[in-house]
Amino acid sequence: MQLLRIHYQKLFVCVSFIMLVLVVVRVWEADGGSPSPRQTQASSSKTHEKRVNSGRENNINIDTPVLSPRHGGRGGNKASGANIFADLFQDLAKEETCPLCFGHDLCEDVSAGFLTLATDTPHGQNGDSIYEAHLGDMHKLSVKVPLGNHFSRLDEAVCKNASLGEGCNVGSAAYKSFLARPQPLSPQLIHHLLRSVGIPRTQYPLLMCPSKKLLSVIERSFDDNDDHSLSQDERIALYTTLTIAPDIVVLKLLTKANLNVGFPRLVGVCGRVGVLEGELTPLASLLDEPFNVRASLAAQILTMVDDFMEDDPEWYLFYGLWSLDKLAVNKEGEVVLTDLANMAVVDKNLFRDYEDGNENRAQEVCNKECFQKFTGEVYRESHDTDEVCSRVEDVGHLMYAAVCAMILSDMEQHKYVDYFTSATNQQKQPRSTRGLLHDIPASDRATVEELLAECVDEAAPGGRLQAAQELRDFLSDFLLDDDDDDGDNGEEVSNTKNDDGDDYDDDDYDYGEDEG
Repeated sequence: MQLLRIHYQKLFVCVSFIMLVLVVVRVWEADGGSPSPRQTQASSSKTHEKRVNSGRENNINIDTPVLSPRHGGRGGNKASGANIFADLFQDLAKEETCPLCFGHDLCEDVSAGFLTLATDTPHGQNGDSIYEAHLGDMHKLSVKVPLGNHFSRLDEAVCKNASLGEGCNVGSAAYKSFLARPQPLSPQLIHHLLRSVGIPRTQYPLLMCPSKKLLSVIERSFDDNDDHSLSQDERIALYTTLTIAPDIVVLKLLTKANLNVGFPRLVGVCGRVGVLEGELTPLASLLDEPFNVRASLAAQILTMVDDFMEDDPEWYLFYGLWSLDKLAVNKEGEVVLTDLANMAVVDKNLFRDYEDGNENRAQEVCNKECFQKFTGEVYRESHDTDEVCSRVEDVGHLMYAAVCAMILSDMEQHKYVDYFTSATNQQKQPRSTRGLLHDIPASDRATVEELLAECVDEAAPGGRLQAAQELRDFLSDFLLDDDDDDGDNGEEVSNTKNDDGDDYDDDDYDYGEDEG
């Protein structure tokens, strides 16, 4: 009997051990071989730190849960998960060409599956292909890929200069080419880069007034590690971006200068693509919105022009190619300019000094012909930079005229206005789209159209500036009045128009603070 009891005890131990092994195996299979809690916690801590740092650097909040590379989360194909377009993303980025690229600060996020494409079908925008992307499962971003043959021509020039033959490894050739020579950034160097890819200087507004101060800030914008000097890789990326994507240069420069006056936020770059904030609604798609909404958007655009000129004590932003298709509205309801490649950044130290009393600002009417004469001079190859650039401030108010004529007005006489063709060109075609301010309420039509007419063609010196400011204040009241009507629950509303403009609410814009 004692012997039988011993055998039963041994059998029980064996069965218990086998069952324990089976339980462990099943649990392991169910977890998919997941790491230990300690490993998971450490990994999560590092990921959180990375997201916080990235958010601080790129001025966009990305401190939210991200997807593991092996998990889906947007519905649909969970098996393929977040990496369904991973190969396409890698192919678009061409990280292996670096440093002959825009940089690689986001490449780790792409490789880890934190930053993923949401579609393989792009849409065109200002000469670029735009893909929708996701950061984790929360943020929608835009991946911008330059179109055209500029990159292939730059690759060819670098291979040839490095004496490595056509089709060489450009990532290696860059170090043996003229791009690797330590030399300060200068207009002559940029002109050489532009010639190598076949870009005329007249199509490069960033160089409209290239002061030494401007070139210095551009260089500092590519000092990614903030060591106050450019490494060889940083300098080559600077030259590449200047040549291929001046819009990225402008965004980096404005971020460095603490200016955020109506642009999509740059999240970062990976290889030969740029990543910007997404969820932008083209302004042209909002033409059927109620008039009070369109009036508010128009007021924002006029405020944007004012900010370009006055927001910063050091920099003046000059933009000439205003049109409806170059503007969009972000998810916060802010109007942003999507075509930064045609932005000129001008050092205000180049302007004339009117404070000594020896010279007065020119007081004369300046309309379309005046604007075309100025732009013809400023983009001429051999122009006197100091003389022409000193007059930018005197003619910059014509940005209001372009906005009023080509975006806001729906008046018949303004549908033929074109600020960007020769004054002798008689083959003018009417604008195909409606103006943002179409169908003005009858009670306000006369006032709005009178201000628009003076904004486009001023009748007296200073008339355009006054009309633009009055139009902005008048239009801003439409949305404020609508909000008052909705919020008062039938209570009496006070006088809706304030002649001195005190009711204008600029809180819709998060333009940041000047920090010098």
